Amino acid sequence: MSTHEIPSMAGKAVSRHVERFDVIGLGIGPANLSLAALLQPCKGFRSMFFERRADFRWHEGMMHVNSSLTTSFLKDLVTLADPCSPYSFIAFLKKTERLYAFLNARFPTVRRKEFEQYMAWVCRSLSNLTFGNEVLRVTREGSEWLVTHARGVARTPNLVVGTGHRPSIPSCAQACLGSAVMHSSRFITDAPPVAGKRVVVVGGGQSGAELMQMMLNLPESAAPTSLVWVSRRGNFLPMDDSPFVNEWFVPGYSDHFFGLSAEQRQAALAQQHMASDGVVQPLLESIYRRLYEVTYIEGRKAFCRLLPGATLQTLRQLDDGLALRIDSATGSRQLEADLVLLATGSEFQMPAALQPLRFEMATRNGLPELDHDYAVKWSRADHPRLFFQNAARHIRGIADPNLSLAAWRSGKIANRLLGQPLYDVSTPPGLVEWGLELAEPGCLLHDHQLTE
Repeated sequence: MSTHEIPSMAGKAVSRHVERFDVIGLGIGPANLSLAALLQPCKGFRSMFFERRADFRWHEGMMHVNSSLTTSFLKDLVTLADPCSPYSFIAFLKKTERLYAFLNARFPTVRRKEFEQYMAWVCRSLSNLTFGNEVLRVTREGSEWLVTHARGVARTPNLVVGTGHRPSIPSCAQACLGSAVMHSSRFITDAPPVAGKRVVVVGGGQSGAELMQMMLNLPESAAPTSLVWVSRRGNFLPMDDSPFVNEWFVPGYSDHFFGLSAEQRQAALAQQHMASDGVVQPLLESIYRRLYEVTYIEGRKAFCRLLPGATLQTLRQLDDGLALRIDSATGSRQLEADLVLLATGSEFQMPAALQPLRFEMATRNGLPELDHDYAVKWSRADHPRLFFQNAARHIRGIADPNLSLAAWRSGKIANRLLGQPLYDVSTPPGLVEWGLELAEPGCLLHDHQLTE
C-alpha cells in the first residue's frame, strides 16, 4: 500500500491509500475470467479484476430455455491452456456431482445456462475478483496506470480490458428504442409481452433464430397474433461447422491470420462470415418443422412470414404501433408491428474509463491495433502495457470473440505478464497448411518439376 494525492471533485487533493497490483482487469466476462483463473495459481503475482455488476452474468437477456453453446465444452476457460487446471468444465462437473449423469445424458452440446453455472462456480473459487465495483477512470502516471474505482484507487504496470461488446443497433431504430423496440440481448430480462402482439424479428443469425423458436413454440393463447422474421441474407442459412472450417478456430490459423496484410485479413473475414454468424443446423430444422405444424396441421397459415433478402430501412412510431419499411432487390414493403426485436449482433466499444486514451492508441477503423500478445500499439512508446480481449477480430480472425481461443489467448497474455512461458501456447501444426511459410524446406516441387 502507498499513499497518493488524488484530485477530488471539488478540485482539492485528498490523500488515499493506493493498492498496487501486478495486473488489473477491467470487466469480468468469460475472457477476463479465463485470465483470472490462469493467474490465480501464480504465487507472488498480484492480480485483481473489477466488475461493476454485483455478480457474474453471461448474456442473461438471451438465456432462452433451450439455448446451447455452438462450440465444444472443452473450449472452456482454461483447458486448452492448462488441461490440468482445477477450473475446467470437467472439474466443475466433478465438484457438483454430475459428471456421470452428464456423460450418460449424451448432450450434443452444453446448454448455455449450465455453462453460466460453470463460470459462476469458477468465480466463487477465485480470490482475485471484485464485483460491484466499477472502474471510473484510468490515467497514466509514469510507468504505471492509476485506476480509480468506486471503492478507491489502485495502480499497476499492466491493464487488461475484457468488458465485452455492446449491442449493434441499426441507425433507423435508435430513436425508437424502448419497451416496443429492443435488442435481442434484453429480451429475457425485459420480458416484453408478446401475447396478441404483432412481432417482427430483425436478424437471421443464431439469436434471431432462438427468438423465433421460442415464439413459435408458445401455445396459441400466449403467442403473438403475427410473427415476421426479416434477414438481409438471401436465406436462413446454417452455421458452417465442418471440420475444415473449424481449422479457422485453432491457434495456428490465428497466428497465420495475424501475419496477413490488412487487405488480406478483410477479404478472409468476408469469406468466413457463416463460420460464426449462421444458425446451428438442428435449430433450423426445429424451426422448419414447427412452421410446418403451425401452417398445415394447426391451420394458422397467416401467422408467420419469413422475409430473407430484406433490409430494415426505416422504423417510426405510430399512435397505434410501429411502422417499418423493408427493402429488397425487387422493391419495398411496409410492415406494421407492436414489438420489434433486433437480433442485429454486437460491436466493439471502448470503455468509458479509457476514452481519454483512445487518441494515443494506434487504431484502424476505430479498433485498437494490437501486437502478437494482444497488447496495444501506442503512438508513443512510453506507455504502460494495456491488453485488450475480444477486440482483435480484425487482426486475429473470426475466432477472436468466440470461446474457442479464450484459454489460448489468456495463456499468451499470462505468459507476457509473468515474463515466462508458464502455459504452453505454442501452435503445433494442424492438418491444413495455411501459408507457404509453414511448409518444411524441400517439400515443395521446383517450377521445372511442376511442368514435366
